[in-house]
Amino acid sequence: MARSRSLSIAAFLAGRGEPYQIKRLETQPPRPFGVVIWARCSHPDQLTAIDTLNRKLTEDGDPLQVIATMRDWDKSMSDRALEEPKGRDNIKLFLQHWQPVMAIWIRGDLDPILLDEWREAAIPCMLVDATAEGLEQVAGSWVPGAMRSLLSQFEAVLALDQAAAEGLIRAGTPQEVVRITGPMEDCEPPLHCEDAERQEMARVIGTRPVWLAASVTPDDWADIAAAHRVASRQAHRLLLIIVPRDPLDAYDCAAQMVSEGFYVTLRSEEEEPSDVTQVYIADTDDELGLWYRIAPITYVGGTLHGGGCRDPFEPAALGSAVLYGPHVAPFQKHAARLNAAGASHLIRSGADLGPLVETLQSTDKAATLAHAAWDVTSRGADVTNRIVRIIQRRLEELGH
Repeated sequence: MARSRSLSIAAFLAGRGEPYQIKRLETQPPRPFGVVIWARCSHPDQLTAIDTLNRKLTEDGDPLQVIATMRDWDKSMSDRALEEPKGRDNIKLFLQHWQPVMAIWIRGDLDPILLDEWREAAIPCMLVDATAEGLEQVAGSWVPGAMRSLLSQFEAVLALDQAAAEGLIRAGTPQEVVRITGPMEDCEPPLHCEDAERQEMARVIGTRPVWLAASVTPDDWADIAAAHRVASRQAHRLLLIIVPRDPLDAYDCAAQMVSEGFYVTLRSEEEEPSDVTQVYIADTDDELGLWYRIAPITYVGGTLHGGGCRDPFEPAALGSAVLYGPHVAPFQKHAARLNAAGASHLIRSGADLGPLVETLQSTDKAATLAHAAWDVTSRGADVTNRIVRIIQRRLEELGH
């Protein structure tokens, strides 16, 4: 049976109409077997969080699929999200095809028409990564009680922080369903490495201090060489591990490091660094997970001069202190979260890199930074795990 709709929301929707030009719903992919959950997203950054949620929900092999839709969709997202249906007829067709048993609203502006269709279809729904941004202004122009009615249909509201929770409650969200959790996990799984290989590499390096320059480009080389020279002034046995973004650059990188006066070893020629190796160039594929675990300090290559970079959450999640320059696109949000938590260091120029690495050679300083970075990444995992438990409990109640 469809849930009843308050008179205030009905009056608002009747007066509001549908403000956009409606096009017919595109042909949908085949519906997968089993349970479908609809996740409504408003920004591409949220798709990684949904991928993670889907992975955790299906770890036990249950026939379940989280289907993401994107409000402002384009073809570049087609392998991860569907276009959000707009207009009542299209929403109804979408619901008939996918038959979701639950729905998740990820942050973003609330669309009363879409939410009302969820209500009519009696779909249990929750609001995650929730903020109150814009709600009070919108509520002021609504029929009295409409916002309260809209917010009351969420069975669980997971707010980003205390201010968000208070604003959501003021706007009409029932206090008993609001929980302050912080953001969902929005990073990929930790990069893999064989533990036996990690243990062997740790044995070879022994007590030598280590730092890593990950996914570096030729523009980084001079800055890294200068930084290593500075950082080695007091830590004479300091080992620099360089992972070129393109392994084909390894020999040119080695030649430059040799010209700078360093003793260089390439992993493709010798599996392990020797006692005299000062710069170890790891030019073999898919081993970043190993080096993040080995090195307590990581500089994220490409961030001093631009041209793209790896996600700073990668080393952070594996216990390495994170250093990066000003060019962190497309991972600005991750860098900002690390920076706000005192979990990373932003360097303005290559000249800042060496003194910072030198300072962080103090074990407690690097460990403090790395622990804060790990905390930032693990908190999101806790939120996602909580959402998984809520969904699993609700699916049991619904008989799925």
